[in-house]
Amino acid sequence: MVNTKGRRFVNEYGSRDELTKAAIANGELFYLIADEEIRKTAYNTNQAKIDKQVADGTLFRADTLIDLAQQLGMDPNVLTETITKYNQYVDQRYDPEFGKDAFDLKGLTAPFYATPQKPAVHHTMGGLKIDAKTHVLDANNQIIPGLYAAGEVAGGIHAGNRLGGNSLTDIFTFGRIAGSTVIADEFTN
Repeated sequence: MVNTKGRRFVNEYGSRDELTKAAIANGELFYLIADEEIRKTAYNTNQAKIDKQVADGTLFRADTLIDLAQQLGMDPNVLTETITKYNQYVDQRYDPEFGKDAFDLKGLTAPFYATPQKPAVHHTMGGLKIDAKTHVLDANNQIIPGLYAAGEVAGGIHAGNRLGGNSLTDIFTFGRIAGSTVIADEFTN
């Protein structure tokens, strides 16, 4: 991950919160840099999709890091130095700049790719307080009759952070509970 100047700005394996804060502090826009070897590990793409992304301007591709930097409006020397240092850190298995100690592949094999990224909200962590049966509770922890919540609108399920993919589990689980509770409440009222 490099900022718009071509410099790394965070441990790429940091928490979601760390990555987001670092990206915002660096002007939000950043690039994921990859080479041909890394691209080969992508399970959800093919050459036609890559070519379309390049044509659409959502992916940049170049035969050299210098050309890639120029496409991105970066100083080629900065991006080249950043990737060279990163490759050394991969060899050392340690990154003295950001404390990264888990690494994937180096960036060595052309073509090189850059994917523009920005932080975005994709899951909210707050919301309406619910009980175990998905009744929405008021400020005094009393059930609000006829109001149920599940999914992202329901708060407190994951505390202050969540593991990736867990939102689907709570959506399905609490959605089903909410449906059952609505039916049960209708028959008891």
